[in-house]
Amino acid sequence: MDISEHYIQLRLNFPHIRDDQELYITVGELAELLCCTMRNMNLIMNKFKENGWVSWSPQRGRGKKSMLIFCKPVADVASERFDQLLNTNRMDDAYEMASSLPPQIREQLIHNLQHQFGLRSNEGVGGRVDTLRIPQNTLFRTLDPTQTAMWGEGFIITEVFDRLVRYNAEREQCEPSLAIAWESDREGKEWTFHLNKGITFHHGRIMDAADVKFTFERIIFDPANPCRTMLSSIQQVEVVDPLTIHFTLRKPNFMFPDLLSGLYASIVPRDVELDPLHPIGTGPYRITRHDANLLVLEVFPAYFRGRAYIDRVEVWQLPQIDLPGSVIKQRLFSDHEPRAVEHEIQGGVFMTFNMQKDGPQHDLRFRQAVRLLLNPDELMNTRVDPDIRQTDRLIRGQEQERRIRTSVEQATGQTGLDKSSLRRAASLLAHSSYEGQQLRVWVEEGEKMELDMAWFAERCALVGLDITIVPGNPAHAVYHNEIQSYEMVYTGELFDEHVMRSLITMYMFGNTLFLLAMNDYWRAELANECERIMMIEQSSLRMERLIQLEDRLIEESLILPVYYFKEEHAYDASLRNYKIAGYGLPDLRQLWIRRTPVSSNAEEQPETGFPVYIPLW
Repeated sequence: MDISEHYIQLRLNFPHIRDDQELYITVGELAELLCCTMRNMNLIMNKFKENGWVSWSPQRGRGKKSMLIFCKPVADVASERFDQLLNTNRMDDAYEMASSLPPQIREQLIHNLQHQFGLRSNEGVGGRVDTLRIPQNTLFRTLDPTQTAMWGEGFIITEVFDRLVRYNAEREQCEPSLAIAWESDREGKEWTFHLNKGITFHHGRIMDAADVKFTFERIIFDPANPCRTMLSSIQQVEVVDPLTIHFTLRKPNFMFPDLLSGLYASIVPRDVELDPLHPIGTGPYRITRHDANLLVLEVFPAYFRGRAYIDRVEVWQLPQIDLPGSVIKQRLFSDHEPRAVEHEIQGGVFMTFNMQKDGPQHDLRFRQAVRLLLNPDELMNTRVDPDIRQTDRLIRGQEQERRIRTSVEQATGQTGLDKSSLRRAASLLAHSSYEGQQLRVWVEEGEKMELDMAWFAERCALVGLDITIVPGNPAHAVYHNEIQSYEMVYTGELFDEHVMRSLITMYMFGNTLFLLAMNDYWRAELANECERIMMIEQSSLRMERLIQLEDRLIEESLILPVYYFKEEHAYDASLRNYKIAGYGLPDLRQLWIRRTPVSSNAEEQPETGFPVYIPLW
């Protein structure tokens, strides 16, 4: 046990003794408290004195009491030890120590973690190591690309794996990745992809066409795979030669390369059974540790697109910290103004209904009543939050929002900020199949969305709709199907840069909360319509059809959009090419550090920090 831990253990045995207060006690009593011999106790006490932590006036002779004064607050010693453990990546020991401390000290340690986050540069024997530390408060359940539905997991998968093609959001087109080129027949049913040479998996083997065949057959031949519907058009996958793979489709699909740019199409090795928590890919980073406290990504030097600049990424699993972003940023950038980049989250927060459970939610009039009760205009009037923006749809754009707003108003009889919205909701409710029973609403846990539902519950009570709100973990809801006992679901969908593919994923990927709530009829309707959309060759026409599909879902009150988020990242000016990619996180493949020249008269610091505020809380 470290000497500081001895001090913490001893000091906590005297909670009613103040610092600088005299305490009379024998060496034997102290040794008993630390479960050590009297000889060891004397050695420990001498170390305490050397550190200036205590004043110790020993009295010789059996039974004589010595005078002890604690000079250093236990919180200060605990903080120093906590930081020391974290800096040496002994997170298990750090959390174990923190859990043994009184709540007030433990909370302070967790709050002080902020200075650990961001980019840290350490000079060592092997040169400089740049480490990006990111906090996270939700455990990763799976990193299998075909299973994950959580944005945090998607971020890790993006760095560990590659796809045959990648989507360039600036050019709005697919570009080569693992495949150097591809072509199709005129009907869009035969697709051939030509692979890059010499691409290495993290375990050292060269990737070939057989790995691509294995990747897609593990999806299309598994009836339980949630991606199977999205790729159901694949009839056959053939290895032409080690660098050529051919797909035969059952029907035309001009979005096929776009589909293959999705995370679920990440290429996995055929010779290693996929470990969902420690997967192997070809990406710029490989997983070297993953447990309940820490996930570590180490740079993969043999990456075929060039070595990434950041050497190591650490995702720290932390308990929920109830700190506003402004406070976190102030602590991180106390000495200077950060650079900032604003990111508009694609997708949004919405309510849907569990169509797999019997209940009044199957009645359109009931759903329309809920639409009026969950009025985005009126909800926004109760909120002062610069990070949220009202929306009437998940596909955003002024023309589309005006059109869908008009259709909703016509369906519900509401116009603008109609003061009679409650009266209209009560009328719809009375004419629906609702019979006064209590209904359950699952809400994705988090302060913002729980506040929304508290306001919604008050509105429901005014018209006689009896609901109970139950916050839940979205990972539990997805991976353990925990929404099936609820009539309503309040959640959100986060899109990446490829909005069109993200929408199709929402409607066809079996592990989205929206699709988990739909019954077989709606799942088939959505799958059939998306397949028809993908048969359209012109991209603009495909988007128009997707807008029409969303129109229908909103008019049916199966999706009730409320708002979307705007986030602001803050970062030190030394960080260059800081760009936000999918899922609202920095693109690690582009990030680098512009070092400030060190004065010839100054010694270079062994560690340098470059603060980064990534809004994950």
